Amino acid sequence: MRKKVKGKLYFLAKDAKTRMKNFNRDKSIFEQIPYAKACFGVKEQELYERVCKILSSDDVVINPIQELVDNKYYNTLSKQEDKQKYILDLSEKYKEMKLRYERENLAKVSNI
Repeated sequence: MRKKVKGKLYFLAKDAKTRMKNFNRDKSIFEQIPYAKACFGVKEQELYERVCKILSSDDVVINPIQELVDNKYYNTLSKQEDKQKYILDLSEKYKEMKLRYERENLAKVSNI
């Protein structure tokens, strides 16, 4: 009978599974993963600040994606597909940043 040898992939998968079990959904991902904050670039930080401004304002914003569009960059895109991809990517970023904003505000409210 052959002995089963566990390789590197087995241990990597086991470590990943342990991390997933220990992942705290109440905390922001930026608090849990130290390198995530470092890769959050200047443009993303500016975009996040604009998202926070939109979400915290008392005004009703019907189309927040339109508020976030960089018109100079958008007008340089030639193909319709590129423009659509830009809008879809921006909407995905907005969704993630809105979720982050809501989690941070929920944490602030619960600490008060």
